[in-house]
Amino acid sequence: MPKIQLIIILASITYFSTLGLDVYAGVSAFYGGLVSLVNTFLVDRHIRKQKNDVTISAQAGVWMMVISIVMRMAMVVSLTLIGRFVFELNADALIIGLILGLIGFLTDKALQK
Repeated sequence: MPKIQLIIILASITYFSTLGLDVYAGVSAFYGGLVSLVNTFLVDRHIRKQKNDVTISAQAGVWMMVISIVMRMAMVVSLTLIGRFVFELNADALIIGLILGLIGFLTDKALQK
């Protein structure tokens, strides 16, 4: 459970909601945080998949990692662009919510070890 990530995302939503930039600033921060949570889900799914399949070779493991990274980066970029241009969300709040969510993810992972 990404506790620190969720706390940081909620703090960014609260900050942008009370800032008064526009009506959608809090929603934009929420969307950015949601993108980072989707990324977290995909990372955890990939790690569980590699741990459960002990029969894969080192070369197959590297290819699985490469595919996972490319898939996650494409997903983050596409969801960010959809949020900005399709939903017309506040770009600053969206990007800051995404970045703070990713920082929370990294903090959670660092504290687990």
